[in-house]
Amino acid sequence: MYEHIFTFLSKLVANNNREWFQQHRDEYEAAWGSFQEIVEELIGEIQKFDPSVGYLTPKDCTYRIYRDLRFSLDKTPYKGHFGAFVNADGKKANYGGYYLQIEPHQCMLASGVWWLPSKEMQALRHAIADQMDIYHDIVENPAFKKLCPTIGLEHLKRIPNGFPKDFPHPEYLLCKDYTCYCTIKPADLSRKDGIKRIGEKFHIMQPFNEFLKENILINIEEMESMKGVVKFV
Repeated sequence: MYEHIFTFLSKLVANNNREWFQQHRDEYEAAWGSFQEIVEELIGEIQKFDPSVGYLTPKDCTYRIYRDLRFSLDKTPYKGHFGAFVNADGKKANYGGYYLQIEPHQCMLASGVWWLPSKEMQALRHAIADQMDIYHDIVENPAFKKLCPTIGLEHLKRIPNGFPKDFPHPEYLLCKDYTCYCTIKPADLSRKDGIKRIGEKFHIMQPFNEFLKENILINIEEMESMKGVVKFV
């Protein structure tokens, strides 16, 4: 059903130049149009458990195929994937949403927070430390653990300053990013109920997402109000 998307992206990765892209623009338009349909249906699936995304359109969520070359050593002009971030606060929001990336041979589903400024990251770690039992129940939930066995792509080597060195779950504080993700095969996306199943996986990720979104902002407000009373390292 969506095989042409993966076929186009595979060709693009092997021929990442403007001349080839212009010669195969019809293939790109067909693949991109199908991706827009996927995102539109996915928004509907996510809306079932997160009504806040209901106003979004695919245009609100999808990223351009063109790479930003200004600060990159890699001068290939196009990304080798299609990406969409479903988030009621917009696709540039720091706080958790639902990310779908279609690559030549797989799809990645991700949620959480990819990057945070230092103040927000510190606020989130304090939230995790203060509500360890709640966070533990979310990330150790069997369905979540099976889908996303690891939190974060990169990790610190030791617990950050300002937290007890004997913290019972140091792995909760060592993340450089608070993301969770899984992959599915192209055939899984092309199933008749493929997008519905993706929505179900994002539903499993929702409690993790909501914990991050709520507690980053709440703890920033608390930290600001306690300035001069408590020093947050």
